[in-house]
Amino acid sequence: MKKKLLLLILPMLFMALFVNAQTKVWDFGNDTVTWPISAGIGSNEIVKDQLGLFPIATNTNFAAVTASGATFTDGFTAVNRFQLNGGGGGTAGNLLPTQRYVYFTVDGACTVKVWFKTGSNGAARKVMCTNGSELLGSGTSIGGTTPVDLVIFTANISAVQAAVGKIYIYGDTTSSNLYKIEVTGANVTTPALTTQNFQKELDITVYAKNNKIFLSNIKSRTKVNVYNVLGSLVKSAQADADTSLDINSGVYIVNAKSADGEKSVKVIVQ
Repeated sequence: MKKKLLLLILPMLFMALFVNAQTKVWDFGNDTVTWPISAGIGSNEIVKDQLGLFPIATNTNFAAVTASGATFTDGFTAVNRFQLNGGGGGTAGNLLPTQRYVYFTVDGACTVKVWFKTGSNGAARKVMCTNGSELLGSGTSIGGTTPVDLVIFTANISAVQAAVGKIYIYGDTTSSNLYKIEVTGANVTTPALTTQNFQKELDITVYAKNNKIFLSNIKSRTKVNVYNVLGSLVKSAQADADTSLDINSGVYIVNAKSADGEKSVKVIVQ
């Protein structure tokens, strides 16, 4: 009887160990079903295959997947790359990114492994893994040609560090290309976005004339940010009614956001 019971229990134990030790892989370089060739995800946050993708409001090319082969020192080969197309925002070493990052959540201690390549063959680039308050791991490519511009780094994350919330991966202040991310030792638990995460387009009109940017049909308190083509904030304002902003000649992205929705418009000021 004891022998039969043991034979029943052992497979269950092995199955539990297998589940607990499962590995989650995001293979941007080869999984063309999940990560097909694309020009980017646009300007709205999404979750794909349990990986959160957070873009930048002033551009749509974050998470573009393009053909660019690579062979890493561990033998991993890829035909495509996932482009961050910029840094995570803020100053060097910033632990909480505000743009152009990927994220996920886990239910315990785990090991995260990242394969990436510099976004510029002539410059060193750094990719960071944080929980928003602590650096968990990072890698820096050496400026130059392949293979020194290819990097693999590992972040060993404790249960306490994982419990803080999201795990972020992003370029420090510059752009890099991701090829693969691997999580072992814990289950990936990234939740799907709720309807509250999706903003409808704000029904306002934005246009430029005579060194001014005009916003009309404002129905509630609206936060207005104006960015230059490099993504730098050049003007910010709050508006409760139709308004205009004085600004120098140039090309700008105007982002307006209120409880009713959000809208980004490119304008040319002459």
